[in-house]
Amino acid sequence: MTSGILNVNKPAGPSSFAIVRAVRRLPGVIKAGHGGTLDPAAEGVLPILINAATRLADFVHEWPKTYLATVTFGATSDTGDREGLLTPSGDASVLSREQIEAILPSFTGRIAQVPPIYSALKQGGEALYRKARRGEAAAPEARQVEIRSLHLLEYDPTQAVACLEVSSGRGMYVRSLAHDLGTVLGCGAYLSALTRTAVGPLALGGAITPAALSTAGEGWTDRLLPMDLPLREWPSVALDAVSAAAIRRGQSVAAPSSAPGRYRLIDPEGHLLAWAEVDADHRLQPRAVFSS
Repeated sequence: MTSGILNVNKPAGPSSFAIVRAVRRLPGVIKAGHGGTLDPAAEGVLPILINAATRLADFVHEWPKTYLATVTFGATSDTGDREGLLTPSGDASVLSREQIEAILPSFTGRIAQVPPIYSALKQGGEALYRKARRGEAAAPEARQVEIRSLHLLEYDPTQAVACLEVSSGRGMYVRSLAHDLGTVLGCGAYLSALTRTAVGPLALGGAITPAALSTAGEGWTDRLLPMDLPLREWPSVALDAVSAAAIRRGQSVAAPSSAPGRYRLIDPEGHLLAWAEVDADHRLQPRAVFSS
């Protein structure tokens, strides 16, 4: 079974799930899932995990993400982006580049952020956006997110439009960031465009469009990246035939170290067999086995 990761260049318009559904129609694809949602209005890097690689989704979510965000000041949006109802909220004509740059350090590092009410986060077992569409009041709680870097690349004072480069950890909403910037500056703001330029080692320059994938036929597998890409920085353990057979049965094997940690387990043919953690008995306990 062919397994790996596709670096897909999602266009603005379709949802991330629509792109996944299209990938599932490719020959040889049994399972597929994405490695981090992009809103329909956003574009850029969307990792798609194919077949056995879907079991590594949590580790793809751990990869840092980089965005180019266009933020328009002087109005707010009920969705946080250009898709929502826009409401004038302040005079942005006096806003300067220096004022924007001055507040960016306060949004860098570990910060508290309230997710948008139009988001897939669940409250009471139901996605927030479903409640919002029914007009139900939803008050998502602030949570800790990490913004690793935040830079103002351009600012057009005539249009009150800024272009920002943002690098973040998982769970950060650029729509919320745009809203919060406008709140602090006193004029309101919304996200008017968003491009994700990188997810971990996946860069926009190496991404393939859904249209190109759909016309590639069997050749789509040429664009498949190794499924162990999210685990490359982990230590590895080369197993002999006896240990490999035990892992395939879900049994633990002796760990090379008593220190806690995660390991890639390599079979005698040099292929990724599983990933495992060192347990309390200093043995490698398999958490996911990828081949039988």
